[in-house]
Amino acid sequence: MRVFFLSGSDTDVGKTFIASQLVVYFQSLGLKALTIKPIETGVRDFPYDGSVHLKDAQKLFPNMLIQDIVLYTFPLPASPFVADTEKRIDCEKIFSHIASFQDKLDVLIIEGAGGVFVPIKKDYFMLDFAYELQEKFNSEVIFVCDDALGMINRLLSGHSILNSHRLSHHLYINLRNEKTFQEISLPFLLKSSLIYSLELKNLVTSLKVFE
Repeated sequence: MRVFFLSGSDTDVGKTFIASQLVVYFQSLGLKALTIKPIETGVRDFPYDGSVHLKDAQKLFPNMLIQDIVLYTFPLPASPFVADTEKRIDCEKIFSHIASFQDKLDVLIIEGAGGVFVPIKKDYFMLDFAYELQEKFNSEVIFVCDDALGMINRLLSGHSILNSHRLSHHLYINLRNEKTFQEISLPFLLKSSLIYSLELKNLVTSLKVFE
């Protein structure tokens, strides 16, 4: 089973949308793929992101429940550390849950909450979770960055952080305003040596799922 941890330059950069697109694409090729989001905050009635992933997962496993996709939900729209007032989050439980898919899937995507420096515990961040994930499952990070003004800084910062923590990763720019992107960001990127994807098919190629 190939495992990918999907993180981003911030919250609301399109992680859920990209994860769903990847899963739908992999499934169309006959691969058993799904996304889980172990921790979702800002949940009042039903996990919004989790429901997207559940819909995709039920194409393979009709009996799958939302509890199989989202292990922890919290009403406060904040970091897991802040939202988890009762300190319920157990990362070992999350890793065990991931391991339970080993013989069932070809691809598992794990969507993180927010960016890489979002705290899960006082001294434990999404970045630390990604590192443990790599150690346990040989996972790789998919880092999603939005295309708004400032994206060069956000993309390079994420790339630098992931490199410094020796995390294998793929950079994906989620284009929402292609005209603005071409004007304010693309000129630099074309001159840089940075490897990134702008289209889903290019991201899929870089993931080398079929090798």
